Amino acid sequence: MLMIKRLMTQYVPGMLTCKDVDSFLYDFHEGQLSIAENLKFKLHLSMCRECKTYVQGYKNAIRISKEGVKTAEPIEKVPEELVQIILKSRIKK
Repeated sequence: MLMIKRLMTQYVPGMLTCKDVDSFLYDFHEGQLSIAENLKFKLHLSMCRECKTYVQGYKNAIRISKEGVKTAEPIEKVPEELVQIILKSRIKK
């Protein structure tokens, strides 16, 4: 499959490289790619296990970070002692 991917990126006009996939990742996730770009992106992923794994990791990181924000307990009031310790440590630097 690696050989096919190399040949496709060399000889098929407009075929995305792994570097292209990385640069288009945000727009792909946000649904901002054109139809042609989206097809090229998905074609590359169908041939490149590494990029497919990378994109899945990207999606998982976003999902996990959103879950963390939803489950985090808000801090009502920061203890004054903690505030003073932080302020003192900044002055020493």
